[in-house]
Amino acid sequence: MRNDRSAVPLLVALLGMALFTAMDAMVKGLTPHFPTFQIVCLRFLFTAIWIGVALLVLRPGWPRRDKVAAHALRAVLMVATAVCFFYALGQVPLAELFALSLTSPLFIALFGALFLRERLSPVLLVAIAIGFCGVLVIMREGFGGIDAIAPLALGAAILAPVTYALGIVLLRSQTAHEPLTVIVFMQSLFVALFTAPVALAEFVWPNADLWLRFFAVGLLGTIGYLCFAYALSRTSAARFSVVEYSGLLWAALLGYVFFAEVPRVGVWLGAGLIVAACLLALRDKDAPEPG
Repeated sequence: MRNDRSAVPLLVALLGMALFTAMDAMVKGLTPHFPTFQIVCLRFLFTAIWIGVALLVLRPGWPRRDKVAAHALRAVLMVATAVCFFYALGQVPLAELFALSLTSPLFIALFGALFLRERLSPVLLVAIAIGFCGVLVIMREGFGGIDAIAPLALGAAILAPVTYALGIVLLRSQTAHEPLTVIVFMQSLFVALFTAPVALAEFVWPNADLWLRFFAVGLLGTIGYLCFAYALSRTSAARFSVVEYSGLLWAALLGYVFFAEVPRVGVWLGAGLIVAACLLALRDKDAPEPG
């Protein structure tokens, strides 16, 4: 794996996060109309279609047989992540949900050290700590009380970053063995297949406008995944993890513009700490070599 110590991988990851947040905002608009499993299935099905077109054009090669199990494992983790996150998305304001999901960088860094043997540099440890303090401020001051959230939705929102972090670390371990387009295609195809039985059992037929939304959701997810995979192939999981914090800023903006959700003062106070953490990570010149 290359370890690019410039800002380029993190800037690409920041773009990916912006696209993913825009995708989540579109999904939030779909949640009143469709069951969760149908949204997950169609989101990944359209991503597989987009990536399939790219594979036909780029011809990077066929998936390796010895990596099919790894693709399937990542797909299981992504099913759990998407189902939990999309379910919570329908019941929790966008910015507040992202505040909960921002625990994922901690798990990414820890799982990277545990499974990829990455050393956590002192600068990155400080950055992660600052970002987590921002999350604590949001949790304490930003919500109208955690008790106001339905227990099942809260549980889903807490579980999603754990399975997401496992998937990100597994993706990083795969980028050295197969082209990025192949990895994303296989993952998306498996997720669509795994969720199809439940999705078909409760399928609600979309009209033309809603089909276009699913089409756009798949495209945003495709580009976002490619941005993340590119960044993860060129920097450590711990350094990448801090980029996750920037999603809150996009979530607050999109939540306000499209759903009239106004984040509390605590969200902005915590966001200031999160931005500081991201800037500190960008300035880190001692990032560890990938394991």
